[in-house]
Amino acid sequence: MLELKRKAIIISSVVVAFLLFSTVACVQQRSKGSGKNQGKLKSSTSAKQSADSLLTVQKQAGADTSRAGQSGTSVPRGGVNADSTLANNALADSTVADSLKNPDDLENTVQYTSEDSTIMDAVLKQVHLYGNAEVTYGTINLKANYIRLNWVTNEVYAIGTYDSTAKKMAGEPIFQDGPETYNTKEIRYNFKSKKALIQGIVTQEGDGNIRGEKVKKDTEGNFYIRHSMYTTCNLTHPHYYINAPKIKMVNKKQVISGPFNLVISDVPLPIALPFGFFPFPKKKENGTSGIIIPTYGEEPNGRGFYLRDGGYYFAISEYVNATVQGQIYSNGSWGLGLMSTYIRRYQYSGNLSLRFNRNKSSDELDKLLGRGNTNDFSILWSHAPKPRGNSQFSANVNVSSNTYNQQQEFNVNKYTSNVASSSVQYNRTFGQYMRAAGSLRVNQNFGQINPTTQRRENGKTNVSTDFSFGVNQIAPFALKGGRGRWYESFRLGLDFSGNYALANALTAVDTSYSSLGFVITDAKIDTTRLKKTKIVAFNLSNLPEMLKDAQFTGRYSLPISLPNFKVLRFVNITPSVSLSGEVFTKQYRYTQTGRDSIRIDTLRKVGTEYSYNFGAGMNTRFYGTFFFGGRRLEAIRHTVIPSVSFTYTPDFTGEAFGFYDRIQVTDKKGNVRDLSLSKFRGVGSGVGNGRASSVISFSLNNSFEMKLKTKSDTAAQQFEKVSLLDNLSLGGSYNLLADSLNLSNITINANARIGRNLNLNFNMNLDPYAYQANPNITGNQMGTKINKYAITQGQGLANLQNLGFTLGTSFSPKNSSSKNNTTTPQTTNPNDPDAEAKQQAKEFIAQNPDLYVDFNIPWSVSLNYNFGLTKPGLSKAQIIQAIQATGDLSLSKNLKLTLSTGFDFVAFEPTITQLGIMRDLHCWDMSFNWTPFAGSAARASNYSFTLKVKSAILQDLKVTRRRSFYDRSAY
Repeated sequence: MLELKRKAIIISSVVVAFLLFSTVACVQQRSKGSGKNQGKLKSSTSAKQSADSLLTVQKQAGADTSRAGQSGTSVPRGGVNADSTLANNALADSTVADSLKNPDDLENTVQYTSEDSTIMDAVLKQVHLYGNAEVTYGTINLKANYIRLNWVTNEVYAIGTYDSTAKKMAGEPIFQDGPETYNTKEIRYNFKSKKALIQGIVTQEGDGNIRGEKVKKDTEGNFYIRHSMYTTCNLTHPHYYINAPKIKMVNKKQVISGPFNLVISDVPLPIALPFGFFPFPKKKENGTSGIIIPTYGEEPNGRGFYLRDGGYYFAISEYVNATVQGQIYSNGSWGLGLMSTYIRRYQYSGNLSLRFNRNKSSDELDKLLGRGNTNDFSILWSHAPKPRGNSQFSANVNVSSNTYNQQQEFNVNKYTSNVASSSVQYNRTFGQYMRAAGSLRVNQNFGQINPTTQRRENGKTNVSTDFSFGVNQIAPFALKGGRGRWYESFRLGLDFSGNYALANALTAVDTSYSSLGFVITDAKIDTTRLKKTKIVAFNLSNLPEMLKDAQFTGRYSLPISLPNFKVLRFVNITPSVSLSGEVFTKQYRYTQTGRDSIRIDTLRKVGTEYSYNFGAGMNTRFYGTFFFGGRRLEAIRHTVIPSVSFTYTPDFTGEAFGFYDRIQVTDKKGNVRDLSLSKFRGVGSGVGNGRASSVISFSLNNSFEMKLKTKSDTAAQQFEKVSLLDNLSLGGSYNLLADSLNLSNITINANARIGRNLNLNFNMNLDPYAYQANPNITGNQMGTKINKYAITQGQGLANLQNLGFTLGTSFSPKNSSSKNNTTTPQTTNPNDPDAEAKQQAKEFIAQNPDLYVDFNIPWSVSLNYNFGLTKPGLSKAQIIQAIQATGDLSLSKNLKLTLSTGFDFVAFEPTITQLGIMRDLHCWDMSFNWTPFAGSAARASNYSFTLKVKSAILQDLKVTRRRSFYDRSAY
């Protein structure tokens, strides 16, 4: 019995010792491995169940629960081994046994890793992670040097560690919730309630970033920040910021602050505002809808004080936005504007601008007389498609009233512009051979400024619509590829086009007896159009008169390419055949009412007229080389390309064609004349007579280049060619069947590149016939061209009609182009995550070059000299002579100076001169533009100064000072 008791006591002592040892082992488990440690908490069990199950499974699997010396639980990040798989399966099995789900269960799996060590406290249900620790829970990711997980409260706590060597905190927490990232100093986050308490935060929202000392995050994702600053400067020590005691950051929408003031370069400004509202542009939108604050000032141009460019911005969708702006002046003038930008990725993009202004004069006399009121409008539309498919629609519209640029624009390039053009086009191809196109075009000339009224007058507007249909040339004898026979190069096509033009510049007519040779009877002729163009206002009241002068014209042609061949091995012969015609919507009928009088009737009847011609061209090429044998100059080669062509057009005035009416009249001197009057083109507007023509055209092209030895003996090529004169050409024509003035004007053109930077262009027009002065006209007159050569009348070899001469050069550093390419890359890597943003930036710079300043180009200079002479007939010569210089200079890395100026030698005064200074202040932009000479007394010496934040979010945070013809002040 005693022996049994003794044995029982021994067995009990062993059991108690074993239980004590097991309890100590379960209280604390340490891992001292050098690899990364990874654990998981399943969402299907409570924190307590997960801890107990994990501990039990590890014991059953034979794992080292102290985490010392075993590799079964130490796996690389993202890796899985047999032990961890077994643990997960055991956890899953425990879940199946649990029939009731705990309401405190987490919704996702909590994954954690660390590089240094992982300490699991089974009693307090905590996990301590040391060294580059990371915790992932769904879309939430937290990184820090130290992280503590609490399985009971579902909380995570993170903080950095002090680096005694660098004497600063290292591995401070980085908290990421989806796409949002927050840099913090200390954070406590609850997985269940999604609330957080943060000490020190830096986060990026759109273009701006927010920093604060103490932060609370609620369950809806809102942040409440104390001692905060808001800035768009991304430096650790920002250049400026908005200082606010407390702000609320509404989840991904906006920032709302209490009283705040602006701090620039650590200097707080004394001006404070009671509250602030800063919206965040959404990722897929052009912005957030809101009010646009107007500018104010005084305009010395007659409209008085103003509120201008105020309105509302509508962020309609990710594809389109709109801005409505207005302006009002103290004398009653007002204006409205609508601007919109739209884009469809990979398909098209564009912008639209509609503006209208009602201008009232402040002059009392103008008010009493009821004058001085004008309406100005502007329509701008740009539509750029992406090349795709077999059709394409594009638009580039710039239509405005004649005085809009003069009254509403203060940009020098715009208010000095005298012309504008617009076009809307649609093109489509059908298969391989057929094509069609349609377009609407508007061309404007705003006229000249009246020195008395200082307004542009006699503006010309031309509106035309065009359409075309064609069949590309095909080789009918080589549809299956051909075998190289000469006739297989024969090609045939078809082109048909139509045009309807409407203009306020009505065509001049010459119905004088001396010009026509007969008298027009029963004709309603507008005497204001005799021998000069009549300009009427382009409005609805003058529309009937413009429609009466308008004419629809349809044209068709059969392009034919004939086989060419060589003669004597060096002479190329090219035969040609052309067939074309026109379609008209009205005709003219001529009735002789007397010996020299004719009545003209207009018939609303469709008719067609065609013509054809044939001919041949001949050209060759020969060379002349002059050898020098100098030290570097080896030779100069002269290339000559002469060409002669002959074209014959039959006579289409015969009755068989029906294109002309043949009428015989007797003039006042008793001479009988045969007239051919066009049924479709009328008389008095300089139309052709349909007679036969046999024209010989000639041209002579020359070029010079020299051959130089290379300076280096190690160069790949021993010689290099340098062009001396790219082209020197002379050309003209001679009509063998014309009754007078057979020889056309002689044109001479030349262009050359002298050296590497000097470009030369020259053109001249010579009239070989003499001019005779009209004794009844005194003063400056053109005279009348007579059928006698100028050299026979003592007027020289030929009469100079016009001459133009341009000499230009530009200089820039050799490496500027490569630097420029780094700023605006020509191609983007498709694997680059920012490739789309870079491509959009490149397209924006291409569409708005005036808004982009490249500071990488150190300097550039461009010089141009222009000389022009016009002398029709015997009139006095009109000369244009000016020199223009443009350049820019980067004074430093972020400071650039631009200059554009010139001198007019005829007026002996400077041309439009502009001086600009651009300064990149990292998160700010500064620009100063001064126009000391603007080409008009009303616009002389204007300037503008702007200091603004780069970010679009704080675009109203700026200082503006401007003084010009447009306004006296604007802030």
